[in-house]
Amino acid sequence: MIWLNGLARRHRAVGWFIGVAAERLAGVEVGLMLLLAISGRRRLAVRMLAVVALVYAACEGLGRLWQRERPFERLSGVRGLSPHEPGRSFPSRHVASGLAMASIGGGAQPRLGLLMGAVAWLLGLSRVAAGLHYPSDVAAGAVLGIILGRYARDA
Repeated sequence: MIWLNGLARRHRAVGWFIGVAAERLAGVEVGLMLLLAISGRRRLAVRMLAVVALVYAACEGLGRLWQRERPFERLSGVRGLSPHEPGRSFPSRHVASGLAMASIGGGAQPRLGLLMGAVAWLLGLSRVAAGLHYPSDVAAGAVLGIILGRYARDA
């Protein structure tokens, strides 16, 4: 993680791209969900919104149990590449939300699920490189998102 953050800082264009991706890829997920709603799949989009609310509640609870500062706050060799407030890093809400939405979307439209999943993983990688999360934050968020997404998809 320190190596990845250092690599991104050494190359200005890479650092800029990582910072933008870490900050804005979650908006791509929301955009895909809105396109789904506009295309007539409103119930699916509402189900995605509901699971995101569940993910946020679960992440807040886990974050209170396992309080860990963000890498840019804690590690001297890491600098934040995207504007972000200090605070808890575990688990990654962004990755959990994205993969939960991908699980639901993929149940109805497999290509959409693959696209949303790819965006969520790219978001997780960019947030690690940007110094906002540890790899274990992303892994925990992924597990949480997949479990809650499958539950919401099958309910």
